[in-house]
Amino acid sequence: IVMVENNEAQKYCGVYANDMHLIVMLIPYIEKELEKGNKITTILEDSLEKEVNFIVKKVNLGKSKKNKIKNIKWNKNLLSDEQIAEIRNKIIFVKGSNEFINNVNNSLIGKKNKIINCYDIETFEENSREILEEHSAILNTSGVRRIPEIFQVHKRLNSILTK
Repeated sequence: IVMVENNEAQKYCGVYANDMHLIVMLIPYIEKELEKGNKITTILEDSLEKEVNFIVKKVNLGKSKKNKIKNIKWNKNLLSDEQIAEIRNKIIFVKGSNEFINNVNNSLIGKKNKIINCYDIETFEENSREILEEHSAILNTSGVRRIPEIFQVHKRLNSILTK
């Protein structure tokens, strides 16, 4: 796995309208990362198993790719801070409330992981400034894009503009 040189995690964010939208958005990214041999795990406040199984049936992927996606833990998995702190050199999808995501991220500080925090649209709208400042890129249906390519965060004006 090629990761950043320092021990800081790479942090991306994703914004979704509903769980089905989230899975549709994640599958192309997951497929590419699995192809590169990267290991993927999840820390989820609520299960996404039903949605993943439904979407995976519909997508045009080979059986082994579908199985690899299904084999990622998509059930609700509330890990302890100690268990979270043990995770290294993985891509971690974190989904839940803003408080849940922040707590998980605090347990991952200093670990070499790529963290993808998934926010529902309401949470993102309420906390967009803070979220954009804490992440280097955003994952959406067009893939991973650096935040400055999509948003302009004006610290002085306290506003965010879509480019």
